[in-house]
Amino acid sequence: MSTVPYITGMIRGSETYVASIAMHSAMGDPTTNLDRIAEWSSKAREQGAAFALFPEECITGSMNKSDIPPEESMRIAEAAAEQSVPFLESLCRELDMTLVVGTIEPAGERYRNSAYIVGPGGYLATFTKLHIPNETERAWFEPGSQLPVVTSQGWTFGVGICYDLRFPEIFRTAAQQGADFFLLAVGASGCADNVTPDGDQTEQAAEHRQLAAQVLPARAVDNALYIFYANQAGKSGNAWFPGLAFAIDPHGQFIDEHAPVEGMIVTEVSRDLIEQARSSGCFTANEARPDLYASPQIVSGTP
Repeated sequence: MSTVPYITGMIRGSETYVASIAMHSAMGDPTTNLDRIAEWSSKAREQGAAFALFPEECITGSMNKSDIPPEESMRIAEAAAEQSVPFLESLCRELDMTLVVGTIEPAGERYRNSAYIVGPGGYLATFTKLHIPNETERAWFEPGSQLPVVTSQGWTFGVGICYDLRFPEIFRTAAQQGADFFLLAVGASGCADNVTPDGDQTEQAAEHRQLAAQVLPARAVDNALYIFYANQAGKSGNAWFPGLAFAIDPHGQFIDEHAPVEGMIVTEVSRDLIEQARSSGCFTANEARPDLYASPQIVSGTP
């Protein structure tokens, strides 16, 4: 599919490890959050991870769910945009890692809900959330217009942000471009009604996992790829986040999980398992016929 950017990085290995990090973000404090991203990335590298996934709006915090005044939100977004990529480039070069990190970027008088994708060789791409779910978010964010499929350190992957997981087309597009795994940066929050007075979010985490379990195993099976998910953790602004991270293998099985507090999982990705799944009858990406789906034959009978 020629409209999909295909971005190439380094070549390496037949197994790798991906860290999914459910991080708590300091609201409106990019400097603190970048330092925490560096700390978590170092921990992930110590455990063998070559890739690390961070949550939606991780660098800035979810300012759209806070009482920060509009002019201050824009100042914070501009500061984050200026410092984040150089910081992440230096970090990835030092650790020999590829990172996917959520942020809020300025877009004229509004914003983009984006994720920076940076590897050992430098900046690779920015993914901007494609599907904006409600009027509150639409008042803040411009939707993205590109779906990058990235190769770094010998592995190919797609990226989505939160509500994007509801749209199977983005997983299929990534699979058709050879994606081995798909990274979902999430900032799905809940209300205080399902958080105990001491901040226990077990119930909230279970609700978000149930939602994911309804759709993501099928995305993994149909496209023969791993799916990784990392949500924010703890109270930030006016929202509670469930601290949920998990991994699903190409056969649709949950193989690694963490909840309901800040934390990390590090999961092995096996090229052999991906190839095994792609040789099974469940992998349908190669037989898909998008030309027909785009122009169905409409037949009307007699009333």
